[in-house]
Amino acid sequence: MSLRVFVSLSLLAGSMSALANDESPANYDLTDADRAAMMESANAYNNCLHAKADALLSTMEDVRMIANTAMKECESIMTDLDKSLSANGLAEDFRMGFIRHTKNTSARRLLPELMARRSAESGTTGTPTDPR
Repeated sequence: MSLRVFVSLSLLAGSMSALANDESPANYDLTDADRAAMMESANAYNNCLHAKADALLSTMEDVRMIANTAMKECESIMTDLDKSLSANGLAEDFRMGFIRHTKNTSARRLLPELMARRSAESGTTGTPTDPR
């Protein structure tokens, strides 16, 4: 799902929620700088996650623990983004939705990659079996 679709759906969901609760709509006005910061942070988080996971791959066995550790070590990128967007007056549910989406997407992409790499490592170190 592209960021544009995600942002549009998030805005629609937030607006509908506010209307249903008889509240005034929250601030969802994104500037070009906000969008750029969001995309840069998402890319930085993804790059950090892969770099940390690569470094941990040789020291840890369980790929879930590798992913979890990498996510914890890269958390500051998303925390900094939240602070920046909050300072610009963006609504908390919008900020948290974007951050949650970014983290989930990155983790869903990372885990299969780590499993494939771990499988390839174990497959190349063993001897091939005779199919007869």
